[in-house]
Amino acid sequence: MQPAVSHRVLAVIVAYLPDVGVLRALLDTLLAQTAGVFVVDNTPATDRRVEALCAALPQPALHLIRLGENLGIARALNIGIDAALAAGATHVLLSDQDSLPAPDMVAALLAAMDDLQCAGQRVGAVGPTYTDRHTGITFPFQAHIPGRVFYGHRRPDAAHPTVEALTLITSGTLVPAAVLREVGPMREDFFIDHVDIEWSHRVRAAGYALFGVGAAVMFHSMGDQALRVWYFGWRQESAYSPVRVYYRIRNFVALCRLPFIPWHWKLRNGWYWLGFVYTQIVFGRQRLAALRMAARGLRDGLRGRMGPWR
Repeated sequence: MQPAVSHRVLAVIVAYLPDVGVLRALLDTLLAQTAGVFVVDNTPATDRRVEALCAALPQPALHLIRLGENLGIARALNIGIDAALAAGATHVLLSDQDSLPAPDMVAALLAAMDDLQCAGQRVGAVGPTYTDRHTGITFPFQAHIPGRVFYGHRRPDAAHPTVEALTLITSGTLVPAAVLREVGPMREDFFIDHVDIEWSHRVRAAGYALFGVGAAVMFHSMGDQALRVWYFGWRQESAYSPVRVYYRIRNFVALCRLPFIPWHWKLRNGWYWLGFVYTQIVFGRQRLAALRMAARGLRDGLRGRMGPWR
């Protein structure tokens, strides 16, 4: 499966104190599938691991942008997207540092986007089917289910190789350059967490559709590690640090304040976040700290206090 000649896909990877072996595997995979890769490094200037890794891969298609400090995922994405657009990208592939795409993921995403556009769809972005490395869970996509008020979940299958999704995660998402220019940049005051969710809703509010692609496969780390929890039965969830609990709760509250996000999505997603807080403060390793940071996130979200945690 080969992308059309007119496509020029450039990838943007955001790095922050990465596992060098995992990042190396990601770079090798994306360099083989795209016209070029921009690594935007949020790692502090005193830590040169990303610089050393890129220097060990002397390829003209690999570009390193060192920021010298952690400016947040959203800011790093915007810097990388601007660089990719300036370099002539027709499509930009976004990626976290701890993902591993299948060897044909980009081609599968491009093929699906071409098919959807030929069918008359106004495509804002497409994303892969992804499996969490920690839990082994392959995630479905949030989707409208006919006859239901609240969203449900759907997986692509042989009859429906693509699923119209309400949101896509950042990593593995392929976006046409024209959509990026029209919809605008990621919200930098979110810093981390829900940056992709806010942008997904903004894309849909602009009249575009998002699609999950069954033929495009990616492995991805959702949290810090696996966490065994009881939630109407024992199951595996992802564990997060207390600081991440803060950002995830604060930024969800910020999402609820946005008028272009449907109220039924907010209500349905709110149930999920109640469950998230429950799992982190009852089963997590830093339960008291997680509770405190969840409360602080709720307070700051209600106050509209955004940006990096202080």
